[in-house]
Amino acid sequence: MKLLLISLLLSISILEVPSKDYKDWITIQDKEIWIGYTNTNFPWCKAKRFFNNTIDEILPIIEDVNNYYKIFDSLVYSKKDSNNIVHIKADYPIPFSNRDYIVKFQTIHDEKDIVYKFESVKNSNKLIEQNYIRLINAAGEWRLSKIEENLTEVSYVWNGELRGKMPNWTFSRAWIKQGNEIMENLKTYLDKGDN
Repeated sequence: MKLLLISLLLSISILEVPSKDYKDWITIQDKEIWIGYTNTNFPWCKAKRFFNNTIDEILPIIEDVNNYYKIFDSLVYSKKDSNNIVHIKADYPIPFSNRDYIVKFQTIHDEKDIVYKFESVKNSNKLIEQNYIRLINAAGEWRLSKIEENLTEVSYVWNGELRGKMPNWTFSRAWIKQGNEIMENLKTYLDKGDN
């Protein structure tokens, strides 16, 4: 019993998303979309940008996980079940295997911020399809921070562990691609205005 408790506590701390105030990010892109990473147990990645939208305009899109595959270019499948568990599949370029992950989301009010946090679900009983690698440690959060009336900082933090056979030199490229895609696709969707 003691060993089980220690194991549970370790798994919680290992998958703990770096806090909003965490400062030791290593910058890999410093443009309109800022992207950085850190290695604390896992490679955590962060992308952020400012949007000329309110939190109330952005949050429904971020919470609409069933339509992620329509919003974000690399996602080919996103489905939430009745237990609020979401299965997401991502298309990776050849010669790499695709990735999938199974997570549970929750909305948290953190002072003035809205956080849409996700973490992996163990033992989901969902089969891993051929040519997919399951990201068993998937975790992260969307954070919406009001700057002024129609200006919101959106940050997206995710566990950058890619698993499978990927050379180390591809990691930062993959993280930059993912961070840019997430923010650019969200902006495009918001700019369409018909969501």
